[in-house]
Amino acid sequence: MSFKLDLKKWKIISVIGIFLLSSLLHFIYTWWPNFFTAIFFPVNESIFEHNKIIIGSFLIWSILEKIYYKDRKNALWAGFVSSLVCALSVMAIFTPVFFFILKTNDNIILTFIIFLIAIAWAQYIDYKLLNRDYNKTLEKYAILGFLLVIAINAFLGFYPIHNGLFYDYGKNIYGIGK
Repeated sequence: MSFKLDLKKWKIISVIGIFLLSSLLHFIYTWWPNFFTAIFFPVNESIFEHNKIIIGSFLIWSILEKIYYKDRKNALWAGFVSSLVCALSVMAIFTPVFFFILKTNDNIILTFIIFLIAIAWAQYIDYKLLNRDYNKTLEKYAILGFLLVIAINAFLGFYPIHNGLFYDYGKNIYGIGK
């Protein structure tokens, strides 16, 4: 018999795990600048590019969660993708909006607080959604939605909109800057 954390405790630990994983993912493109890493990791310090950190860290952590609970064959995990996409959407909207509104680029502590709140909120939503009734149609749309979010984030990294959300004030560039 193996020991498994209950889902609520796992979600609490997940807040810290996702935050630490995000710190690592922040530097991947800097360490290995190429087309592939530009698609999945931030290419500059703009608010928008940090969505790639949010998506990547949450996705990687969710895959680890799925592996950790692989022996669970009940309906709890049937809605895994839709709960993941909904929680990611919360983080991907909440974080940049508050970064932009509060102009946190000069205040690293406030930036971390906003990010931790977004992670905690997303984990709470994920927990609640994993405990709902399964909806096969929602799951299919969630997969499509997730792929669309990845494609949009990748595209906008190479072809950013020229406004403050996409602008790296430190390097004075938009997107990949080439």
